[in-house]
Amino acid sequence: MPSHREHLFVRLLRLLAGAVFKHPGWFLWPQVLLAAVCIWFTVAKLAFDMDRNNLVGSDQSYHRNFLALKKEFPGEDDLVAVVESEDHEKNRQFIERLGKKLDAESTADSPTNLFMDVLYKGDLTLMGKKALLFVPEDSLKEMKQALVDYRPFINQFATATNLESLVHMINIQIRTAKREENADTKALAQSLPALERIFRRATESLHRPGIPVSPGVDALFGGGEEAEREKYITFSSGRIYLATLKPRAPLDSEMQPPPPVWWEKVLGRQPATLSANDRQALRDSAQGEITDRAVARFRELIAETRREVSGVNVGLTGEPVLDRDEMVQSQHDSTVATIISLVLSALIFAVGYNQTGRPLKAVACLLVGLAYTMGYTTLVVGHLNILTITFAPMLIGLAIDFGVHLITRFEEELRHGRNDHESMTRALVNTGQGIVTGCLTTAGAFLAMSLTDFKGIKEMGVITGGGLVVCLIPMMTMLPVMLLKKGRQLQIDHAAGRKQHAAAKRHLPPKQKRHHSGPDRRERLQRLWLDRPWTVVGVTVAFCLLAAIKLPVPFDYNLLHMQSQGLPSVVYERKLIDSAEKSVLYAASMVDSPEQAVKLVEKIQKLPSVATNDSMAEFLTQDPGIKLGLIHEIRQQSEGIRFQEPDGSPADLTSLAQRLYGLEGYMGLAADEVKRQTNFDRKIWDNLMGLRSAVQDLRIAMSQGDRKVNAAKIGSFQYALLDDVRDTFESLQGQDDTSGLTADDLPPALKNRFIGVTGKHLIQIYPKNDVWEHDVQEKFVHELQTVDPKVTGTPVQLYYYTDLLRSAYVHASGWALLAILILVFIHFRSLSAVLLAMLPVGIGALWMVGFMGWAHIPFNPANIMTLPLVIGIGVTNGIHILNRFAEEHDPGILAKSTGKAVLVSGMTTIAGFGSLTVADHEGIKSLGWVMAVGVTTCMVAGLTFLPALLILMRKKGTAEAESLNPKGS
Repeated sequence: MPSHREHLFVRLLRLLAGAVFKHPGWFLWPQVLLAAVCIWFTVAKLAFDMDRNNLVGSDQSYHRNFLALKKEFPGEDDLVAVVESEDHEKNRQFIERLGKKLDAESTADSPTNLFMDVLYKGDLTLMGKKALLFVPEDSLKEMKQALVDYRPFINQFATATNLESLVHMINIQIRTAKREENADTKALAQSLPALERIFRRATESLHRPGIPVSPGVDALFGGGEEAEREKYITFSSGRIYLATLKPRAPLDSEMQPPPPVWWEKVLGRQPATLSANDRQALRDSAQGEITDRAVARFRELIAETRREVSGVNVGLTGEPVLDRDEMVQSQHDSTVATIISLVLSALIFAVGYNQTGRPLKAVACLLVGLAYTMGYTTLVVGHLNILTITFAPMLIGLAIDFGVHLITRFEEELRHGRNDHESMTRALVNTGQGIVTGCLTTAGAFLAMSLTDFKGIKEMGVITGGGLVVCLIPMMTMLPVMLLKKGRQLQIDHAAGRKQHAAAKRHLPPKQKRHHSGPDRRERLQRLWLDRPWTVVGVTVAFCLLAAIKLPVPFDYNLLHMQSQGLPSVVYERKLIDSAEKSVLYAASMVDSPEQAVKLVEKIQKLPSVATNDSMAEFLTQDPGIKLGLIHEIRQQSEGIRFQEPDGSPADLTSLAQRLYGLEGYMGLAADEVKRQTNFDRKIWDNLMGLRSAVQDLRIAMSQGDRKVNAAKIGSFQYALLDDVRDTFESLQGQDDTSGLTADDLPPALKNRFIGVTGKHLIQIYPKNDVWEHDVQEKFVHELQTVDPKVTGTPVQLYYYTDLLRSAYVHASGWALLAILILVFIHFRSLSAVLLAMLPVGIGALWMVGFMGWAHIPFNPANIMTLPLVIGIGVTNGIHILNRFAEEHDPGILAKSTGKAVLVSGMTTIAGFGSLTVADHEGIKSLGWVMAVGVTTCMVAGLTFLPALLILMRKKGTAEAESLNPKGS
């Protein structure tokens, strides 16, 4: 419909149509080649950023505090193995076996060399020469007394080289005890529970694969299981044990920039001097690779240990694991959703048009556009994160709409008898205006996100908004070329079909003629509301009121609720939250000295939301005088005790069984003797019978199964026991009692956690309640900021992260609405047209939010994205409907190609977002559900309410209904 007053944009579209017709080769093969280059570039350069903290811009003050913490304490957060069962000994066995494997692989000469700062218990050998300064004074006094009480038994123990010699000495001591009551006899009686524990754990070692571990020195010499459990990291009264470590820091050799690629060599580009940001990016990349390998290796070691100790639940969690599991799950979900979206969109297109050729051409152009988008993303952003990884299935559902509208109009013009050139020109010019405006409005909704203060949302806006514009290029250039290749044949087929239809029509009886000349199904369907416009308005208002009842919809800030609930890292994080006496997430304060830390801790502990805190300040500032005296006395008590070298060879089962048989008999005789005494001591009798039973069980276990294997296991067990005892006493004898504790005296696992690279001291502050919940975060963070305005750490990050994300999307919605209003006004140059185009969006958005309320689906940090998106996507329906109405001033849209295109494109968009509902990631799934509902409600409002309103306006003869005229066409 040419006009001397055609808008510039219309003339450009006409020029494009002419160029496509005259020079089709310009628009086909160069784009295929460019798509291949984009794919190659993406594979070579695109990265995945799994750190949620990188989603926040460094210009945020709270994030600057966090970056300062990471600079002072570089490296990843802890990886945490959670061991859970009701059996304390099984937990201990598992954590000991796992810990030894981790220790072996945390040294620089280890083949893997992935771990550092392994921490799973705090015994003397691990804590160094000043380990006893960490022990409370009362415990030191008990330890000193135990050394006095157990000295005779320890002297006997020191001469043993294996279980056989130990049992032999016990037998001798029992025979001596019959003749006289002395200190040795008293020490022997006190040691009965410890001896029982030794033999029972020896029996258990025969039933477990792998190398046995020591039964635990603390349990052997006073204190029992309770004292033993205290040296481990436990929760829920020993039901849960933890082992923690950090992935090692990257070496300088692992932080080298990649070599120049071929085009840089061709251009002669020399490597530039790396900036601080570049060096940090290389460090982060290298650290990420090491952490990935550390997580994988940690899981392998857990699996190996699980084969040795059965009957326990074990999982790996911690922030790095949660982040990586979430990214892996999101990658998988997004890949599956992309495939489903592509297949469903193609099927909907094919079924809607009852053919496959043209829909497949549109899909081919869509794939080219996706390749462009990936190259554009790699060039402009360089990585994907937990938010942007979902862009592909969304883009498929949105960008395929361009092809739907273009093909639908092209076919309609061919059916009207126009040639292929004229048909394509009318499709590109008339429908192309709506396509381009619809693309720009949707892209504007995304690009509006780049105006927010949230870095992750900015990247989402840049990638998806720019991707839509990029996808428009092959749809408006390459697709017309592919359609025109068959256009002449389509024209001939349509002309022949019209002749056959006219000839057949002349021979039909009257009723049949009327049947075939009547409205088709879509036209009959739309008459249901076009003939009843006031009914449509009433029903629309009723649904709006019904939706408004459930306003406002709450916002769920808890990021754990977004993750896949079946992920082991999430499951075990939840177990710790539910069962721990304190949260596993902590806030962090940094001070310059331990004295400042002590003062700050005093204030922190008075806060109602604080459970406890960890720091080294208490130990570094304590007056060591009394403790040093006790340590000196403990050293004196342990002096002179020299343990024999343990026997590392397999046990002689025959000889050991004989010794055990003798001990079993002695226990029975001793129990009988105790029972005959007038002052019968039930406790001693129970201890004797318990030891007798343990010895009997061990003898039976040794006689069953493969004797060679049993001999090796008992040999390993006795070596672990005696070596552990020897190392413990050597540590006691080597304790430093000359001065108090300094930062340099801390073991590496503690020093690296609490003393920064410049000497700052860290205070880890734990909340009382579940800090993943926003209310708990808010109270915890605000209280801490009253005593330390620069407090940081994960709870602080979570609190501001979710708040900023929520407000950023709300602001993005405002910017998106403004951008769309401007674009729609430019398109129609009419305020009434802007209002009409936005009505379906407002109604559809209200219905969507109402559905969320009735279905109890809260907003969350993932589906809050729908706020700007539903505006940009929903307005395209109004634009296309009003565009066609401006051409013909007929609101009966559904029966025309435009209505069909709106319906089909709406269904493909629903398929694009609906494909996300198959995700296991709860956030992605909720985004899919909410957006699918939002697109549906906007489409229904656009196809029903808007035409009904246009009818009412036309009946009243309003000027607005007659003046719609997009861009001067």
